[in-house]
Amino acid sequence: MLAKCSAEGMEIEQCDVDTAFLYGKLEEEIYMELPEGLRELLELAEAEGEDDVVCMLLQSLYGLKQASRVWNETIDKHLKSMGFEPADADPCVYTRGEGEDECIVCLYVDDMLITSRQKTVIASVKAGIAEKFRIKDLGRARFILGIEIDYDMERRTLGISQKAYTESIIKKFGQENAKPCLTPLKPGVQLTKADEPQTEEVKAVMKSKPYRSLVGSLMYLACGTRPDISVAVAKLSRFLENPGKKHWDAGIKVVRYLLKTKDVGIVYDGLLETQLEAYSDVDWAGNRDDRRSVSGILLMLCGAPVVWRSTFQKTVALSSTEAEYMALSDCVKECVWMRRLLRDIGAEQVGATVIYEDNQGAMALAKNVGYQARTKAHRHSLPLHSREGGEQRSGAGVHGYQEPARRLHDQGSIIEDVALLDDAEQRWPQARDIELSGGVAVALRCLQDWVPTSRHTACAWLARAPKVCS
Repeated sequence: MLAKCSAEGMEIEQCDVDTAFLYGKLEEEIYMELPEGLRELLELAEAEGEDDVVCMLLQSLYGLKQASRVWNETIDKHLKSMGFEPADADPCVYTRGEGEDECIVCLYVDDMLITSRQKTVIASVKAGIAEKFRIKDLGRARFILGIEIDYDMERRTLGISQKAYTESIIKKFGQENAKPCLTPLKPGVQLTKADEPQTEEVKAVMKSKPYRSLVGSLMYLACGTRPDISVAVAKLSRFLENPGKKHWDAGIKVVRYLLKTKDVGIVYDGLLETQLEAYSDVDWAGNRDDRRSVSGILLMLCGAPVVWRSTFQKTVALSSTEAEYMALSDCVKECVWMRRLLRDIGAEQVGATVIYEDNQGAMALAKNVGYQARTKAHRHSLPLHSREGGEQRSGAGVHGYQEPARRLHDQGSIIEDVALLDDAEQRWPQARDIELSGGVAVALRCLQDWVPTSRHTACAWLARAPKVCS
C-alpha cells in the first residue's frame, strides 16, 4: 500500500482506538470474580448469606482469549457500515470509492493507516470511526508499529526504516562501542547442529545467554524493513532449543552489522515503474544437517522490495533444477497473491509479471507443457503461463502438470502470463547482487541514484548490499 501511495501521491494519516478490546460484545456466557473495588457488593452478598458471588461479562475484557477476535468483528462491522469492503487477498485492508474519492484503510488490531488523494476524505473517515469509538488522531503517518515513515509527496518518494528499534537492539545487547561489521554473516559460513553444546557445563553457560531474545529481536527487524539480514536470521532461528557459542557469536555479528547500517531502510520511488517484478533463487542442499535447500524470493514494486522470504524447502531436492523449480513455484504463488492484493486496492497489474530465474533446467521445465517424471511428485494446481519470444503459452503450470493449469486458465487465472528472464543485467545494467538464499545471489536494481530525504541518508539499502558471489 505504501508503494501505491508513493506512486499516486496519496496522503497517509493514522489513528488508533483507545481501549479497543472493551468495545466488543460477547456471545459466550462468561463469569468472573468480583474485582477488589466492589467491596459494597461483597458486603451485601455476605449479608444475604451468599457465599460465591460472581459477575457475568457482557463485553470483552483484555486478557480474554476471544477479546481480539470480538474486537475485529466489531470494527469490521462498523467499517462495512461506512461503505468499506475488505480485500479478498487481505481482510485487514479495506477499500471504498474510486478516483479522487478512493480511500484505503489498513487495520492492525487497533492501529489504522488511512490513505486517500483528498484530505477531506480522510477526515470524513476519521469522523465516521469516531462516532462509535474513541480514537487518537495522530495526523500524518510518521511512526507505526516501530517503523518510521518519511514521505516526500513532491518527489514521490517514501522511505521506511527502523532506526530507533535498531538502536534499541544494539543497546540491549551491549554493542554500542563494538567494532562494526560490513556483512551480517561471513560469506560461506556454516551453522550446524555440530556447533551445539555437547556437555552440561557448556549448556549451562549458554543458558545464561539471551539467545531467543536476540533472534526474536532480529526477526522483527528482518520482517519489517531489513531484507538484507533475512538469511542470517533464518539460519540463527534453527538453533533456539540448544544454541552454541558459534551461534551466539554469529548473532552478535548481525548486531554489529546493524551498528554500521542502522540508517538503512527501504525507499519506494513513485516515479519508477509500478509493474510488479519478482526474483527466485535457491541454495541447493545448503543445510548440512538435513540437506534441505533454501529458497530466496523477492518481489519488487516502485524500485523497492514489497515481499521477501528466505526459507527452507519442505523436501530434499534431488538436483539443483528440482530445487530451483520448487522455489519458482513458491515465487509464483506469492505473485498470484500480490497481484490479487494490488487489484483489490486499485493498482491492478497490466500484462505479465516478470520473474527473474537463473537456472536453465527449471526454466525449461516451467515452459514445457508435457509430462516430466522428475516433476510428478510436485504437482500443484497452480498455473504458470510462460511467455517466450512474444508468444504466450499457457499450460505446464509450475510443476509440469498440464490439466490443472488449463482448467484454472479456463476459469480466468490471476496471472495472465509469467515471463522468465535469465539475464537481469540486460534490463538493469547497474544491477547488484544481494544474498537472499544463503550464498546464492539474485540480481537487484541499485537505488544509488536516489536522492535521500531528510532522515533517510542511507535508505537505499540495495546500493550498500555486499556482493556475495560472482
